[in-house]
Amino acid sequence: MAADAVPGARWRKGSRSGAVGNCVEVSPVDATRTAIRDSKNTTGPALVFTGAVIASFTNAVKSGVITTPDAAHAAEAYLRKLVSRGFEFLHPRDPSGEIAAVVGVRAHHNVIDVVRLHAEDEVIATRLPADADDVLNPSSWLWRREGWAAEVLRQMIDLPDDRTPGSLGGQDRATGAVAGCWVPTSPGRAKWLPASA
Repeated sequence: MAADAVPGARWRKGSRSGAVGNCVEVSPVDATRTAIRDSKNTTGPALVFTGAVIASFTNAVKSGVITTPDAAHAAEAYLRKLVSRGFEFLHPRDPSGEIAAVVGVRAHHNVIDVVRLHAEDEVIATRLPADADDVLNPSSWLWRREGWAAEVLRQMIDLPDDRTPGSLGGQDRATGAVAGCWVPTSPGRAKWLPASA
């Protein structure tokens, strides 16, 4: 049935739902049935199950008969690794107060790395030049990947810190070091200035 056709719907998310909207919401339909919908598609379809089916599914998950995908655990591990590398994460909200995405940003060497998580299967990672005007909606980039969280985050981690693959721009060929420094331009902003000599 359509989610907006559930009679007397009182949709709620689980207390342990993810921060990027990749969760489900439930609502009672009547005394014996519960509706479940995708939190990213609130006007889409809802699946209706009896209490016995939901109890059976819950017991199967708790007993290990049904397990969560390893990709979810891998994505979490990759996010922790990004944090340890200096990524700062923000949680922008939509007008109703719901988290719209999880955004990670790290400026280093002569680039800016940005990761945007909208859902488990909708992640965008980019490496931008240091002088990018808009890191969330760039007009150009040095590297970009999008898709499932675990794969995209792994590819971001695999990027060399000091350059974009195939590029030696801004690097000392003998030492591999990047010549230049970050200079503050206004509160909370900085610009990469490559060394001239």
